[in-house]
Amino acid sequence: MLFFSYMVLEQGALTSKYSAQNPFKAGTRRGDAFNEEVFAKLENLIEVMREIGFGHQVNPAEIAITWAIAKGTLPIIGVTKPSHIASAISAIDVKLTNKEIEDLEQAAKSSDVEIRGSWENSMI
Repeated sequence: MLFFSYMVLEQGALTSKYSAQNPFKAGTRRGDAFNEEVFAKLENLIEVMREIGFGHQVNPAEIAITWAIAKGTLPIIGVTKPSHIASAISAIDVKLTNKEIEDLEQAAKSSDVEIRGSWENSMI
């Protein structure tokens, strides 16, 4: 059985391009969901993604994609530039260790951030 995962990069919030100091534009859907407070909570997760990415010579976005693949899903990735395609392709070659997966999941859980669209229902 194949599962698709969507919003793997959380609308760009997990790329490390944006932060509490450089948030999305206010008054937009992304800006409302990922405001400065949310980015502050995500700082540790993004730092863990940077550290793991450094070891694999990839960026945090590629680590998010790689994690989704490691969990047995096929990630759906929105791209706006050709470089995003190359980035996504490079994630295929990254193999996360069990410890790296655990570290990512612990950092995500400890962020206490859960963004859900109005159309999404809880799976619990």
